[in-house]
Amino acid sequence: MSAEKQSPHSPKLKAYLEAWGTSVGRVLKEVAGAPHTWHELPPDATQALAASLKENSIGIQFEASQHLSGNQGFLLSTKDAVRLSQLLLAEPEDGSSAMSNDHQDAIGELFRQFAGAAASSLKSLAGGEVSFKWVGLNSFPGSPAMQAGLQWTSPGLTTVSLIAELGPTLVSALNPAPQALELPAPSPPPAPAANPRDPKLELLMDVELDVTLRFGERQMALHDILDLSAGSVVELNQYVQDPVELLVGRKVIARGEVVVVDGSYALRVMQIVSPMERIESLRA
Repeated sequence: MSAEKQSPHSPKLKAYLEAWGTSVGRVLKEVAGAPHTWHELPPDATQALAASLKENSIGIQFEASQHLSGNQGFLLSTKDAVRLSQLLLAEPEDGSSAMSNDHQDAIGELFRQFAGAAASSLKSLAGGEVSFKWVGLNSFPGSPAMQAGLQWTSPGLTTVSLIAELGPTLVSALNPAPQALELPAPSPPPAPAANPRDPKLELLMDVELDVTLRFGERQMALHDILDLSAGSVVELNQYVQDPVELLVGRKVIARGEVVVVDGSYALRVMQIVSPMERIESLRA
């Protein structure tokens, strides 16, 4: 991803780069004995630096793990890499020197110190332990999801500039896509109001009605009715466990079970029709 196409840093991504910038500066101060201040390069300067590093540069690779994961790489000029290794080896600075095996070992050791300091600084940001596994002096695997130009300066010392390269997994964790705004669920429509009573019906509210309990019924021929006598058994169309019906007129308005209250039969209502259905049964 080119610098000009990068989206603005999220606060978490900005803090991540600040942790690296400050940690590298702290290590360089210990090695060089002089303070190093850092800043992030603007997008156009980052793009120009990346273009200049297409040739004669060195790549450094880490793999983030634990509470962060993904590829973390750095790209810097071979000249700057030699200067940094000479700084660690306490050699005179000579930008024209070729990169030797000792210089490669020194630059690897120096960046491992950078990574260790950054990992300690990133604990609070990541919510736990972070580590950067040394991969080697390698080019970034594939294309980085983001490049950021970082630069360190110190009085009397040569400026150090490099490109920090972050893999897609690492960028996704540090710069997540904005989430869609979650709107509150719409309130359910209000329940329809019960039909108001008919004003004329209000005049009948105190009228007493006869209610009947029906245990069951059966149709019988006239001659069977005439043959009934004391002791005859009439079988109904209802089982013992079936509910008893409560009727007003001939309309069933409730069902339940028979109980005894103070020596009298009573009905414990188990099912009942709605008030409007009860009114309608009286009108029928």
